[in-house]
Amino acid sequence: MRTFLIVLVVLAVLAFLGLRMMGSNMPAEMGGESEPAPSTDVTQPGAPTVTATPVVVEIDRTQPRQPANGGSAVLLFTDAPQAAERNMITCLNVWNLMDPATTEEVRIGLRKSEDGVVEALRPLYWLNRTALPAGEHDCSQLMANYDFPRARTVRDKFGLTDAGPYFVVSRADEQVAAVIDLTGRSDREIADLVRYFRDGFAYQNDIWDPARSEVTARRAQIASFFGTRFRESFVSAVGSITSPAVRVGCRLGDLADAPCT
Repeated sequence: MRTFLIVLVVLAVLAFLGLRMMGSNMPAEMGGESEPAPSTDVTQPGAPTVTATPVVVEIDRTQPRQPANGGSAVLLFTDAPQAAERNMITCLNVWNLMDPATTEEVRIGLRKSEDGVVEALRPLYWLNRTALPAGEHDCSQLMANYDFPRARTVRDKFGLTDAGPYFVVSRADEQVAAVIDLTGRSDREIADLVRYFRDGFAYQNDIWDPARSEVTARRAQIASFFGTRFRESFVSAVGSITSPAVRVGCRLGDLADAPCT
């Protein structure tokens, strides 16, 4: 009976979201300060309360980026000296704004929170060189253990050459992606754009709609999100990639991110 109820919950979530669990459609564009991450109620009448919830998931070199509830995102840093301060500010905002989840929870795709709500997890992957000991870690520890070579491989797949950091939300085959580029952004802009990533990642499902990549439509959507805090620079920070110009030797769809040959 318990297994049957879990199946019903999964079917209810997928029916509402219009997603495939390992699927081709991804949540859309993406939002920084400490507060609970927003979740969208995707409950069917008579079913348990289900919310789409963005989570940050640590993985090491031995673990692939598993899609869940439609796809996955990854946070890409560079080790360029000029990016060091932005890297740290981005780290602080991500871990203040987003709840963590384990790879096992992401594999299942659903978890039950303390208040009884069932969460449909949308993962943002944090790349570690090696698995860190259990417990909380500060951003100095996290950045010291960050897997910059693996991040470089993913950047090479998508032709991302600036200092970053980047949020990349990709379909499982990596043929399409949405990107937020934090290169050159101020501390305040980074906080706002991390919040924009989080809030959009929590519930929007039409990231692959070609109309969203058109500049006028994108500007209107971003302006609506930020209201009086809108800056024109936010529009240029958000973009999309289709049929990426992959560096020779890189393999799209390899979510274990084997080094490019």
